[in-house]
Amino acid sequence: MHFLTMVEGKTMHSPQKAYKIGGITVDFPYKAYGSQLAYMGKVVATLEGYQRQPQGRCHALLESPTGTGKSLALLCATLAWQKHFKASLEARLSAPPQQQVPSQRLLPVHDLPVDAQISSDPFTTGGGFIPEEATPAAPLEMAQQKSVKSVKQLEKKPKVPTIFYATRTHSQISQVLQEYHKTNYRVPMAVLAARRHYCTNKNVRHKTNVDEECKLLLKDPDRSCPQFKNVHKVKNHPSLEKGGVHEVHDIEDLVGIGHSVKGCAYFAARSMALDAQIVFCPYGYILNPIIRRAMEINVHDAIIILDEAHNIEDIAREAGSIDLEINILEVMRMELEQLSTMGPSNDCYQPLLDMIQELLCWIHQQANTLEKQDFEHYCTSWTGEQTLQELQSVGISLQHFPILSEC
Repeated sequence: MHFLTMVEGKTMHSPQKAYKIGGITVDFPYKAYGSQLAYMGKVVATLEGYQRQPQGRCHALLESPTGTGKSLALLCATLAWQKHFKASLEARLSAPPQQQVPSQRLLPVHDLPVDAQISSDPFTTGGGFIPEEATPAAPLEMAQQKSVKSVKQLEKKPKVPTIFYATRTHSQISQVLQEYHKTNYRVPMAVLAARRHYCTNKNVRHKTNVDEECKLLLKDPDRSCPQFKNVHKVKNHPSLEKGGVHEVHDIEDLVGIGHSVKGCAYFAARSMALDAQIVFCPYGYILNPIIRRAMEINVHDAIIILDEAHNIEDIAREAGSIDLEINILEVMRMELEQLSTMGPSNDCYQPLLDMIQELLCWIHQQANTLEKQDFEHYCTSWTGEQTLQELQSVGISLQHFPILSEC
């Protein structure tokens, strides 16, 4: 897995150019600045680290001043490397069996001999990026014997790494797509977004809870969703095919196609993402494991680009947080009380009921200790150790989880 982080930028118009960077031809729509060439060199060197590190992990934190065309340089370099990788893979697979060159990623790094492992020198392993530590080496002969089965499995389905380009907002995706449109590179693509952005059902799209309405509609066999039945009409629309007017498309383009064929743009985008070689999406689709599973996003052996990475800390914190409202906890308490009084067979709910009651009492007690942050906003903060102690006081701890999970 490769992580590239960068910041949005601009570039100037000049004639079409092609540059040889790290042995890879990179098509660039304009005459590149020196900073763009250096930037693309770092990108290519990082992705080439994928070849030298059999575990397939190479990371880079890239930054360049505003106005130096970082987005365009990043897209061109990454897509050029992907194109080169695909051509090399196809050449290897099309060669006669006796001439086929085994993949450089067949053996785990800790199974390679010492002289074949990745050097710890960052300047030789990714253009100045520090590689992950390698575990002690084992003899090559033993590694080959142990890895025969895994080698066969890896060789069965060789795959071109998918590029996931993640941004903070949907408007930023639109800006990146404008840069992508300037390039010569055209690969199967998809733009992932929430239902509220993609819904084409006139009875649902204007409601405040589009997600829930959509799910309920799909579960109801009597009502269903006519747009959902026409997902294939959106996905297979001629304008999205190679050379089509919407081969490079944004959310609005796919929604327009959905309206024209009375199809669902949301599920069409999800379906297209499964076969896409570049996928544009908000941060949450990559960082939040719940969203990632729900959207069936597979980041294994993928190239992950996190745009404007200074926002990652807040996004990661949000992904690991939850908002609990007292009225919801009160409803849970009443329902659990009803279940607990329905007979001995429902005694299993008692531990959960006790925890909810303790949690409600704790919230009311803490209400008197909150400090005013701003208008109608009161809060308090704890260290990690204090938080664990507070949670343990209401029956939420590692020891309680096995009991609560049975409820």
